[in-house]
Formats: sequence, structure tokens, C-alpha cells
Amino acid sequence: MNIILISSGYKGIYPYLEQTVVDEFLKLGHSIVKINPTLTKELREVIKQSKPEVVITLVGYKTDKQLLNDLRKTGAVLCVWLTEDPFYLDRSIEIMPYFQQVFTIDLAAFEFYKVMFPEKTIMHLPLGTISSIYQPSEEKAKYDLCLTGFPYPGRVELVQRILAETPYSLIVVGPGWRKSIAENDPNRVTIINRWSSPHQIRKVYNQSKIILNPHRDDNFRANQNNLGITSKSINNRCFDIAACGGFQLIPHKPDTDVHFNLEKEIVVYSSPQHCIELIHFFIKNEVERTQYSQNAYKRALNGHTMFHRIQDILNTLFEKK
Repeated sequence: MNIILISSGYKGIYPYLEQTVVDEFLKLGHSIVKINPTLTKELREVIKQSKPEVVITLVGYKTDKQLLNDLRKTGAVLCVWLTEDPFYLDRSIEIMPYFQQVFTIDLAAFEFYKVMFPEKTIMHLPLGTISSIYQPSEEKAKYDLCLTGFPYPGRVELVQRILAETPYSLIVVGPGWRKSIAENDPNRVTIINRWSSPHQIRKVYNQSKIILNPHRDDNFRANQNNLGITSKSINNRCFDIAACGGFQLIPHKPDTDVHFNLEKEIVVYSSPQHCIELIHFFIKNEVERTQYSQNAYKRALNGHTMFHRIQDILNTLFEKK
């Protein structure tokens, strides 16, 4: 099958995800060409030569609308993987008319789209882990706790409570953390105040006893979600941590038990206080941590990689034929 992948136009994790999408389609024997999201005369010629049967893009917000119109004329099935849902739902709704096949990472967004766009094929499809990057290592733990990602208010609150109420060491990674933490003891708190590559994040996961994974705040001021759709899904970081063989604590989400066994593979908390109680317990119980992390690792590798997600996309497309 001839496939065109339109670059999202975003930096950070997206070049890694897009390269993995390309690699996995190639592994399955398909032809794929990656193009920029802005239409040019040269790009029209690339499209003509490619003879696409399927077009796919992640996010889709920066894609030239005329480019999408031109691609529709080729007869290709246009697919979008909405990987910022539901936090930018307003923008997702705007681009829905251009795509026949819609994948969304969030269960609440999926439920909304099924009602609002009944004529479209909608699928709930979380991002998978990049298994060539996120892997276990033999490194010894340097930190009791770690938290990676943007300092959303809920994450900052959790970190501040942990620092105030526990003696544990902590590493936080992401731009903005330095101004969010008052603690200045370098023996206790390590701050990497910048975006870090997946390879660097993997190293941090492998050096931490417990990985905290509080999700993005639904009411964060920068969200573009005027309908107030509340996220129902775990984030892709859950799969990355599991693939590294890490032990994680995450807030409960309605679809958590769809992806992981809550009794054997992953541990959820209901509040910051509950999270701290679980930290106290699991810091002291390495055997239990190891059992959970090993089980989650097996689940991630057997069902939650990007290879599995690309297979899901292909199965959906072939069902339509």
C-alpha cells in the first residue's frame, strides 16, 4: 500500500513518533513517503508520483487545508491521529471535516466524536511506546522518585507536598520546574530545567525507584477545550515507563484497566495524599515494585508499542475495504 505521512510540524517528541510510524509501516511491507504540512509546487509533484492510497498525520493542526483538499482528490483515505485530545479539542473539531478516518488518544474525545460526527470512522487509539528507545537497563537507582513533563499545577502541588511531607530524593525533568520548586538542597532535589530527548528520559526512568506520572490538568489555563471535555485516558508516558521496566504511580483514569491489570501491572492513586501513602509503602517494598514493573513491562512489549498501533490502524483501514 502507498502511504503518505504528513509531518505534524511540531518539534519535541513528534519527530521521534513520526520516524517510528515510518519505520513500522516499512516493516510491514508498505511504501511510505513523509511530506511537509505546507503545500508547494514541488510537493504536488511528489504527491502525483507517490499515488497515495492512505494519508496519515499526527495532530493535524498545522496542515495546509489546500494540501488536504488536493490529497482528497487523489482518492486516498485521509486519516488523522489526534494526539493532543482532549486538551485542544477546539482545534481538533475545526479539522474534522477534512478527514474520513479519525483516531484519538482519549476515550472522552472518542465518545464525543461518535455523537457529533456519526458519518466518520472514529477509533480510540492511544499512542504506543517506541520500543527501540524505551528499554530497561542495568543502571542502579540514583533517585527515590522522578517526575518528567511540564509543571502543570497539579504536578507542582504533588511535588511540593512530597517535599514537605517525606524525606525522599527526587528528580524532575522539564522546562519551568526550577521556578516551581522552592527546595534548593542538591542532595535531595535534582532539576533538569529543559525538554529532554526520549533517550535522556529513558535514563532517568531507569535510575529511579518510583516514577510519578500525574497527568495533565483538565482545567489548565492554556487548554483549548471550551466544551470542558474531561480526559478519560492514561497518557502515553504510562507505556514508555512500563517499557523501561519502571514502577509507576498514576492517577486513576476510566480506561486504565483496559490497558493494564490494576492488581498486577500498575498502581493507581486517588489523591495526592493517597499517592504519598503509596510512595511510603513501595519505597520500602522493592519485591512488590519489581513484580509490578516486570508484569507491566511484559504487557507493554506484548501489546502497547507503536508497532501494535500501526497494526491497529491497518486493520481498521482494511475493514473499510
